[in-house]
Amino acid sequence: MMWVRKMDKKAYTEKEKLVLVSLVKEYGACIENKKTDGTSIQEKQNAWENIASYYNAQPDINIHRTSKQLKKLWDNLKQR
Repeated sequence: MMWVRKMDKKAYTEKEKLVLVSLVKEYGACIENKKTDGTSIQEKQNAWENIASYYNAQPDINIHRTSKQLKKLWDNLKQR
């Protein structure tokens, strides 16, 4: 049986975290909205896609991250 190795996950640097925090501040009202209707959910998804695009366009960012990964990081940072 052949074992498939999962893709290595790289830890976020402090610089990457700071970039995310600064981008989230711009979209904070949208992504922290408590509404769960279809329109609000779509707006949140669009906001996270925009955040991911801006994040990955930064010159100091070497590892491409998805909107899902960035949202998870944000959720983890909020917990701390």
